[in-house]
Amino acid sequence: MLVRYFQRRGIYYGWVVVGVMFVTLFVSMGFRFSFGVFYSAILDETGWQRAETASVFSVAMLVYAVTAALSGFLFDRWGARALFTLGALLMGGGLLLCSTITGIGELILYYGLPVGLSYACLGFIPHMAIVPRWFTRRRGLAASLALAGVGVGSLVLAWGSAELIQALGWRPTLWWFGLGCVAVLVPVNLLHRPSAAAEGLPSDGVPHAPDTPPPAAPHHSSVRAAVRSWPFWALFAGVFLMGVCMLTLVVHQTRLLVDLGFGLGTASVLFGLLGLARAVGGMFWGPLSDRIGRALCVVIICSASSLGLGLLLLAANLPLTGWEGLRLALLAGYLATFGLGYNGISPVFAATVSDHFSGRHLGTLFGLIDLGFGVGSALGPWVAGWMFDRLGNYNGVILFLMAGVALTIVPLGLAGRRPRAHP
Repeated sequence: MLVRYFQRRGIYYGWVVVGVMFVTLFVSMGFRFSFGVFYSAILDETGWQRAETASVFSVAMLVYAVTAALSGFLFDRWGARALFTLGALLMGGGLLLCSTITGIGELILYYGLPVGLSYACLGFIPHMAIVPRWFTRRRGLAASLALAGVGVGSLVLAWGSAELIQALGWRPTLWWFGLGCVAVLVPVNLLHRPSAAAEGLPSDGVPHAPDTPPPAAPHHSSVRAAVRSWPFWALFAGVFLMGVCMLTLVVHQTRLLVDLGFGLGTASVLFGLLGLARAVGGMFWGPLSDRIGRALCVVIICSASSLGLGLLLLAANLPLTGWEGLRLALLAGYLATFGLGYNGISPVFAATVSDHFSGRHLGTLFGLIDLGFGVGSALGPWVAGWMFDRLGNYNGVILFLMAGVALTIVPLGLAGRRPRAHP
């Protein structure tokens, strides 16, 4: 009934699904990418070491890693509505529990388990598995629009978190976020439908001409056959590096900016602008990769982003006073290169996975590949905290990230070459 309502008004229901995904990712991953604001506030209140405090996020990402394949499997079996409802309840309940903690052990338990599980249920994997069910030729555009919710959510929720923390404290802020995510995510995800085919609609909303069939991914008869293929492991390595580089900055960038003399509110806005750049970059790179190829996009993105991290390194080593203008200019360059570049690479990665493995096992395969992202996301922030605790600055961390971004070119560039379809 609902699908037909939109169809009568000339609106392809796939775009409604993209809107629902935008909202879900705005809330769930926007909050995840705002963890650095809470990290800085927790450090100020408790005096805990940076590595042990970062371990709160690392445990959540390890839980995400070991349950990523399960979330893909459950998506393939249950569909979006059931899985996302479960994720909303886990996230809301976990954040409510986090607001009551009295020690780091409780925070690791409550944030690491239920919130980590919610990241698997509500995150990148099931959302990108939805896109090929509704889109073929416009897959990159649809993925970009949906993932724009992550960037916009990072901006809004990072700024909102800082304002609420300064007004209420970080514990009440977590309580309100827990309540809000359930109130928003449960009803909005009732709008999901299984696929275009299940609703009797053509992919992209437009019948494909007989002489121009939509591109097909290589056929893999089973999950085992896909896992044995080289693109699977290239994508696994690429997303591992993405996890290390992206999530290290998610956790530590706000604190780095506070160390440079910015207030928490200003640092959160600068971090949020990185999220906004992520949304803009993703909306640019996804459709462009449909036109010029995924591999070339990866090379351009990683090259520009390595330069951006070099600008961040220069900004971090200027004297704290007397160089504010130059520091802001360098940070602006960092936002324009790394923010629009590597931070917006996810739609290109998602479209590449779909190019190789589109089919009934896509959710499960997304989950297995994204195990690499979970491991990298757990490892990177902890290693960065360990390096800071021993060196007293973030210089080594930034150099470490520059190497990771440059290395990403190899596996994602190889996987980004157009696969040949089996006859």
